[in-house]
Amino acid sequence: MKEIEYWIWITSLEGLGAVKARTLLKIYKHPEIIYHMSSQELVKTRLLTDKNIQELLNCNKRERISEIYSSMVKHNIKIISIFDEIYPDNLRQIYDPPVALYYIGKFEINAFIIAIVGSRKTTSYGARSAKKLSYELAARGTRIVSGLARGIDRIAHEGCLDAGGKTIAVLGCGLDNIYPPDNIGLFDRIVNSDGLILSEYPPGMPPLQRNFPARNRIISGISSGVLVVEAAGRSGSLITAGYALEQGREVFAVPGNIDSAYSGGANQLIKDGAKMVLEVNDILEEFPWGEKIIADILKEDLSNNFIKQNSKSNFSIFRGLSTEEIRMVKIISNGVHHIDEIIEKSNISAKEANNFLFMLEMKGVISQLPGKIFELCL
Repeated sequence: MKEIEYWIWITSLEGLGAVKARTLLKIYKHPEIIYHMSSQELVKTRLLTDKNIQELLNCNKRERISEIYSSMVKHNIKIISIFDEIYPDNLRQIYDPPVALYYIGKFEINAFIIAIVGSRKTTSYGARSAKKLSYELAARGTRIVSGLARGIDRIAHEGCLDAGGKTIAVLGCGLDNIYPPDNIGLFDRIVNSDGLILSEYPPGMPPLQRNFPARNRIISGISSGVLVVEAAGRSGSLITAGYALEQGREVFAVPGNIDSAYSGGANQLIKDGAKMVLEVNDILEEFPWGEKIIADILKEDLSNNFIKQNSKSNFSIFRGLSTEEIRMVKIISNGVHHIDEIIEKSNISAKEANNFLFMLEMKGVISQLPGKIFELCL
């Protein structure tokens, strides 16, 4: 068999579990060795139950390998193992990381990632909050991960894409079976925007209920923090938050109406110590590399001459700016500008422009010269 087929085989063993699979691979280094072990050799490991051994020797599972591989080729699905360099570092460190990940799209995970999760049924308030926060995080270079479910998950993905960001969707089924089916258009949009669709399950795996709690540990595992936007008292979002706490991730929640059934879980998280989020900076300020996110965005968009002239500048002053303020800074970035020129280029009202410029001046990002002329403080 091809090397990839041994990885397909070990990921299709539903009764083995991620922890035991990982333990076996630590000892034997490759699934090919495990594949060829006899029942007596498997017993001698003293790691496996009789049921585990039956699963490892199951002929039906072995016969399905070529079928799964054909489906991967048909749907352009790839696979990486836990031993691959591009396997996410954060995920590799959790208690029960998947031994392999199936994916479609551009595999880029070792970046700053925030998970946004919440109720499948959402209020207009929850939808607005999720859209605003995902958009503003993505505008600062943050990648958003969620579960491609209806409701908050979908809105979080869309907000990220609307900001021109890259989003990651983690599924609880095989990647040949998009669930829910009404998100097929969003699935395609994610892939076409250099995003990523992930699953630990091989093609052919249906969206079984038991798969989704396990899926949630991957969402939190690849993230630096998890933001909950609207969640009932008992919901999958709280499971994700629980995994985040176990994995040492930051947990955030948007407060909701105390009389709403959709907000009970998020409000309880805040009561239990999760950080309350009222604006995007409530999230970014918890991470020491929050400054770098904004600095990198600015450096990518500023003119080459400006970068050369200011290569030693302290970009930390741009930390915590809003999307609108960053846009204003980009306009002023290549020299001095009169207020009228700034208003014209920003395409906003004079009142709004003056408000933003005043705030930027108060934050020490820009300075005002005589004659209503502005420049960056670098």
